[in-house]
Amino acid sequence: MSCMPCGDCNSISKEDLDRWTNSLKHVLANQTALTMFQTYLKQCKLDSAEILELWKMCDCLLHYVHNKKIDNESLKIKTDYDAIVEFAKEIEGLTEHQLRRLEETKNSSTKKILARVEKLRQSAYELMKNDYSLFRKKLLKDYTK
Repeated sequence: MSCMPCGDCNSISKEDLDRWTNSLKHVLANQTALTMFQTYLKQCKLDSAEILELWKMCDCLLHYVHNKKIDNESLKIKTDYDAIVEFAKEIEGLTEHQLRRLEETKNSSTKKILARVEKLRQSAYELMKNDYSLFRKKLLKDYTK
């Protein structure tokens, strides 16, 4: 496994580089890649920096409840959902319809809230694709010689 230098960890394996430049989902699934992507977005002052934060909030909530009994976690889910909705209001790229649906879901069942969070996470993913493309090009430029 050959490694290439990077700013955060001093090395990226060729296999990781191939995976991270293959798909945004691979970047989001790896903590090192996620940190590099987040740093890149912030340094370049790209809109996706806030969108990534929203994606992380949604992902965190969904992972939290994945192995829990939803009924026992409804208060935490609703509290976290309220924070997500408030943060989403500041995000460029979400439509008025999406924001309205988020608000409407606040008083819904836990299952409906989680379904809305899943849709929001997917929307955030889609909104990050263009900036991921720029990140991907930078990785390829910086680490393939």
